Amino acid sequence: MEIGEAHIYFDEKLNQLYGGHLSFEELAFEIYQYQKEHSRIYRQFLELTGLFGKDIHSLEEIPFLPVEFFKTKTIQTGHWAPEVVFSSSGTTGSPRSRHLIPFLAAYEKTAHRIFEAQVIPLENVQLMGLLPTYLDNPESSLIHMVRSFGEQKNRPSQFFRIDFESLEAAIQDATQQKLIPVIFAVTYALLKLADSTPINLESCIVVETGGMKGLGKEMCKAEILEILSQKLNYKSLFSEYGMSEMQSQAYGNNGIYSSGFSMRVLSREVEDPISPSRFYGRGALNVVDLANYSTCSFIASEDLGMVHNEQQFEVIGRLEQSEIRGCNLLFS
Repeated sequence: MEIGEAHIYFDEKLNQLYGGHLSFEELAFEIYQYQKEHSRIYRQFLELTGLFGKDIHSLEEIPFLPVEFFKTKTIQTGHWAPEVVFSSSGTTGSPRSRHLIPFLAAYEKTAHRIFEAQVIPLENVQLMGLLPTYLDNPESSLIHMVRSFGEQKNRPSQFFRIDFESLEAAIQDATQQKLIPVIFAVTYALLKLADSTPINLESCIVVETGGMKGLGKEMCKAEILEILSQKLNYKSLFSEYGMSEMQSQAYGNNGIYSSGFSMRVLSREVEDPISPSRFYGRGALNVVDLANYSTCSFIASEDLGMVHNEQQFEVIGRLEQSEIRGCNLLFS
């Protein structure tokens, strides 16, 4: 299939999945076969690991591509020019992940559907972003997502650095207009807010997005949520799980995430990214993202977590770099 034909075909399949007219596993198998044949890097990965000819009978048996390859290779299924390229924030001296997006409208549709199903409908909402580090990255998928939420209702999203007075004024203005402030906020900025003179967030839904690398003491999710619940008087708090390499997101309360309609999260052995996956237990996390049909839908992440069932999981921490380099050597 040409990219235009593939997009129309799989976009309709995602519509059927969203409407409950198609099973997740059925669509996952179809996308696996498509990417196995038409994604150069994924096919090469399967061949070099001896998994290309493996019979697949369940999601747990599908091989997952290490997310590290998004930093060193161009990941796409078929040949096409991207409408936009998202990139991760990265750390000093390390390469950034690049995710080529062929159709921005499809990305936005998936993100909107997941957010409205798991957090709140976008009607009567004022979106805000307390995302200082992301504002310096014009290729940030998170910034684009928050901006697109506001554009959908012709109500521009507002963005802030560490300027809590301006944020407080914007919250008061939204409340006076009888709008619900929804604040996407990077973790370190929320902790900084909690340590300052806290502003009144009792009318606000706060969406914590993660983000502490190089910006303070690394803490586990439970510790962060405990501090925020004690020091900030928000209306409700959600955590968001997403990556620049993904087009789907998950949102959660109290550290338990629920996968969006187009994604599932499994666990695997920590030191073996090609080990079989499972829908239970602790381990490194594998992500199935069916919205990624144009790139790679099967990603072995660098996150550690606990999978409770087919739709619920926790994130506990990150893998050490030494634990994920093995498969990348296949391509050196």
